[in-house]
Amino acid sequence: MDFLTKNFGGGTVLQYGIAFLILLLTGVVSKVVNFLLKGRVTQWAQRTQSTLDDLIIASFRRPLSFLIYTLGIYLTLKILPLTQQAEGIFDQFVKVMVAINVTYFFMKGMDLLTAFLKPLTERTESKLDDQLLPILSRTVKIFIGIIAILLIIQNIGYNVASLIAGLGIGGLAVALAAQETLSNFFGSITLFADRPFRVGDLVEVENYKGFVENVGFRSTRLRTLEGTQVTLPNSKVANSTIHNIFKRPTIRKYCVIGITYDSGYEKMKKALQILQEILEERKDLEEARMVRFRAFGAHSLDIHLLYRVSGTDWAAYLKAEEEINLEILRRFDEEGIEIAFPTQTLYVKGTEVPEEAFFKGEEKVS
Repeated sequence: MDFLTKNFGGGTVLQYGIAFLILLLTGVVSKVVNFLLKGRVTQWAQRTQSTLDDLIIASFRRPLSFLIYTLGIYLTLKILPLTQQAEGIFDQFVKVMVAINVTYFFMKGMDLLTAFLKPLTERTESKLDDQLLPILSRTVKIFIGIIAILLIIQNIGYNVASLIAGLGIGGLAVALAAQETLSNFFGSITLFADRPFRVGDLVEVENYKGFVENVGFRSTRLRTLEGTQVTLPNSKVANSTIHNIFKRPTIRKYCVIGITYDSGYEKMKKALQILQEILEERKDLEEARMVRFRAFGAHSLDIHLLYRVSGTDWAAYLKAEEEINLEILRRFDEEGIEIAFPTQTLYVKGTEVPEEAFFKGEEKVS
């Protein structure tokens, strides 16, 4: 007993022994808790149908071990005889450890929330929420880290308010320099919230038409129909008029077919009948079909043709358009209906040349 009460460095052997046992017990408890959570408790959680308990155990196993070590260090420092200055330093150290531990818990909680929401976003048709989730997760983690650093600085003894005020001018300069970056960031948030398009959609933005390849933190990338890649800042995309071509339920085709003036009434009626029959025979067209003789044009008798191909498949639309055009040519050839092209006929007033001679280029000789 006399040996245990002997003084070494301001403390007794008993105090040092208790401190050592606390550290040893801390390590043992941490290992046991880690083993239980990783082993038997994990096996028990896997037996349940829900994956939430598995995610909770996987996320908080290490923060819990870190908390046990922090508590052990705190108790050890309370047992050891320390000078007032050393005790103040170790108190600040413990506060920093607690702040780090709390930050660690919140970081892992954000990972848990991300892992829980990820399967939900994968079930949706849109890919924008799949890209938004990691961006929001990183943003929240950065915010948590900044708050933790400010709390640590405050606990150490520095005045955070005066520090922020001192950095005000520098922060203003940084904010002005990062103005475009912040504008693009909020533009990306707007795109993710409004969802005007999805990755893979064919859109027209700022006179660029192409497929959306990626919507990132700063920019949106389009693959144009010519094969080039266009990168547009999200701030500009968010403030632009966006034409989402894939949002249309059908693809519309409108054209004017002109036949020659010498076709006459009967051939015009036959041309209208042929066009109507061709459209009615197609099963891939919507009901809104229109064939009308609308105008006496400068070079032809104009028939206006309108139909809509079902769906938004561009290749299927081109195939249907080609088949319809070929069928029109075939049927018109069979009926002797001529498609007009720009022509002009000039009659010279005062000539008495017969019409046949006129078309041969002969002139009247006076």
